[in-house]
Amino acid sequence: MTFDKIYQYNFPTTIRFGAGAVSELGDYLLKNNLTRPLIVTDPTVAQLGFFKSIVSDLQKKNLSAEVFHDIHKNPVKSDVYKGTDVFDQTKRDSIVGIGGGAALDVARAIVLRVNHRDDLFKYDDLIGGDVYVTNDVPHFITIPTTAGTGSEVGRSAIIADDITHQKKILFSPKLLAKIVFADPMLTMELPAFITAATGMDAFTHNMEAYLAKMPHPLCEGIALEGISLIGQSLERAVNKPDLESRRRCLLLRLWEQLHFKRDWELCIHLRIHFHLCWIRIMDWLML
Repeated sequence: MTFDKIYQYNFPTTIRFGAGAVSELGDYLLKNNLTRPLIVTDPTVAQLGFFKSIVSDLQKKNLSAEVFHDIHKNPVKSDVYKGTDVFDQTKRDSIVGIGGGAALDVARAIVLRVNHRDDLFKYDDLIGGDVYVTNDVPHFITIPTTAGTGSEVGRSAIIADDITHQKKILFSPKLLAKIVFADPMLTMELPAFITAATGMDAFTHNMEAYLAKMPHPLCEGIALEGISLIGQSLERAVNKPDLESRRRCLLLRLWEQLHFKRDWELCIHLRIHFHLCWIRIMDWLML
């Protein structure tokens, strides 16, 4: 890969990957006759310069962008309901999620709720709620700002109950983004500790996917390449970050989520046993 080119992957989500990819958002919206996006993010990202530039660029193309950022760090049902109210009241035609896992989970849950107005947790995957996700959903676009959960290419959202804080999984293939704009420039200012933590989390996911009992050669190949990318880039991304190391970390997270669907049984077990190990490895990375 070279720094001056934007690449496209389809697996199955269309991914536009490379420095400057986010600049394509406005033209993509116009090409798809979408002029009134709801942009969902978190309160921190909403104040950052690159986010304001994204909104400004859309406005320069005569696109009416409405920003919703009233969400919790650990998203709850009321966040989704408030965001859906904004979508309705301002007559939006699409949803753009910009941020880390929390913002993208809320954005995806709003995508679900727009045309599915029963209680949100009726659609909890753990009770078979995915069978009720039958209606069309708004056009959904994701833009990651961390090399974190890989939620941008996922098809589920984790939302907690406001009172009990019990987390629910909202799942459906309908919740896949139509397109992802993955721009490593947006991750350049990530703190070292977050980079180390998400990097080791990615290592765990890749290892889990490779060791999972269900045979899947394609996912196993992605997992092995992901482990290789971690070895090539994580230490530099933590201690002396540059565009190349950030690019590899972001790509790694995309791949990690693509194969993550198959390893639920193993990942729950391994995370418990490896948690303290990762803390010690992160301490070493930060030296």
